Amino acid sequence: MQNCNFIMDLELQLERIGLGKQEAKVYLSAIKLGLAKASQIAQKANVKREAAYYTLSLLHERGFISEVIKSGVKYYSAVQPKRIIELIEEEKQQKTAVVNEIIPELEALHKVAITRPKIEIYEGTEGLKTAASIMTREKNQTIYCYVPEKILHFTPYFHPQFRMRRKENKVFLKVISQRTPAIEQMKKLDSQELRETRFNDNIIGEVDSAYYILPKGIIILKANEKEQLGIYIEEPSTAKIQKRVFEEIWKTSKTR
Repeated sequence: MQNCNFIMDLELQLERIGLGKQEAKVYLSAIKLGLAKASQIAQKANVKREAAYYTLSLLHERGFISEVIKSGVKYYSAVQPKRIIELIEEEKQQKTAVVNEIIPELEALHKVAITRPKIEIYEGTEGLKTAASIMTREKNQTIYCYVPEKILHFTPYFHPQFRMRRKENKVFLKVISQRTPAIEQMKKLDSQELRETRFNDNIIGEVDSAYYILPKGIIILKANEKEQLGIYIEEPSTAKIQKRVFEEIWKTSKTR
């Protein structure tokens, strides 16, 4: 039993250096038998003869097995165990050379590969705060946003903190909103709040979500009596297009 466990351990170790399960069995059997025919190795390894021939061929290609023909019959023998270190090093060098050769092509493919957008969803009041905090991570930037008055009634708890952090990091807001007494009052503080507000009732309408366009993504804040939700979509190309759309709407929005 102890010998059986020892053999199994050797098989596992050989698998760790890159041999398949059957290759490890066949190689160990070849070591035990010395010079032997494929049928003898198959019997010793407890594998079918056809499988033994195939596996011995693979091991021969990798240098783990040598072949000798005597009186028209092919015999196999395992290479010296110390030779394994040299074989692994040679294989490593070959793989490194191949990788170095194809790296330029791989990098070219990587540059044109389709990148998947990163989407994060935050729920509840704490989720809204987390989503809002993303806007103040980068300093000295401008954020373009659509902000209806309605959402302000459900997000007052983080406004003071958000405004303070935004001003500290010099994050400027361009805001399109609707003309209401509350928004008009808010607009009066624009110069103090690093903000410029314009009115466009046709665009904002009855919307209850706020949209913020960042350099690398978009943040959506949705808040009403039933739910509070923050969604962050990181996708630079989409953000770039949305910024262009915003700028066209901005031109037609009213300053007073």
